[in-house]
Amino acid sequence: MGFKRQDVVTADGATLATFESLPPVANPPTLLLVNGLGGNLTTWRHFVAAFRDTHRIVSWDYRGLHGSTLAPGETAETADLSIETHARDAAAVVEALEVDSAVFVGWSMGVQLNFELSRTMPERIEALVQIAGSFGRSLQTTRFGRGAEGLILPAMGIFKRAVEARSTWVKRVAGSRMLMNAAKQLGLVAETIDVELARDVVADYVKLDFGVYNKILAGLGQHDAEQQLPELDVPVLIVAGDRDPMTPDWLSRKMSELIPASELVVMKGGSHYLPVEFPDKLNAVVSRFLDRRVYALDHSE
Repeated sequence: MGFKRQDVVTADGATLATFESLPPVANPPTLLLVNGLGGNLTTWRHFVAAFRDTHRIVSWDYRGLHGSTLAPGETAETADLSIETHARDAAAVVEALEVDSAVFVGWSMGVQLNFELSRTMPERIEALVQIAGSFGRSLQTTRFGRGAEGLILPAMGIFKRAVEARSTWVKRVAGSRMLMNAAKQLGLVAETIDVELARDVVADYVKLDFGVYNKILAGLGQHDAEQQLPELDVPVLIVAGDRDPMTPDWLSRKMSELIPASELVVMKGGSHYLPVEFPDKLNAVVSRFLDRRVYALDHSE
């Protein structure tokens, strides 16, 4: 996608793979893409294509995942992979890449991390775009109820062992057209999903260190930013899918009620993977929000 990679070393020695794309215009506004758990720039392919000619785009891989590493000597068992650690990593990224201010665009885990960043670096946030995410304790707020927390982590432990034991087979099946078609038929993803992009996302996903992944997932279940939401004083766009089992639309509606300067868009038929299912619609919604709520304010000052 034409991004320049720069490795940033954190205070504790972790190496973060960061990515930057510059448009052919002077003084462009910046979009900071904050990934979902297990996601990377691949997930944002359509979003990047829509905004790269007019915006500086910055992102990074979470420590221990994709191109980023844990601190020297750390393992998934010993590493601190809490939201607070990822917030410190984000601070290292924006400092190294000289991101003075940006619109922070989060998907899934990125939504939760963005709320933490609004507490730790509010001066850098022009606005938040929050896509299919939670404000906290995300393992308790799925469509399956509070009891799901006791099922999700053990299930991911089983998946981790399956990947380790049958890596080649899992990778082949996980990215197959057959599985994608089955997911559509079962209603787990929208009929409109970009199958080729989804296969690329899955191909990256199954290469992850699931010890690290599961440790981060457990940390998401412990973090809660609900009390902070009424204090947000930047424009906030919340985008949800009405068929999302992981971050259901009732959660987004509650989020919108709690945030004074927010607006909510619920996409009919959308699941948790809106950037891959409805990219054109999502990009149009974000573009209109930026024009009305962010850039119009800049021009009026």
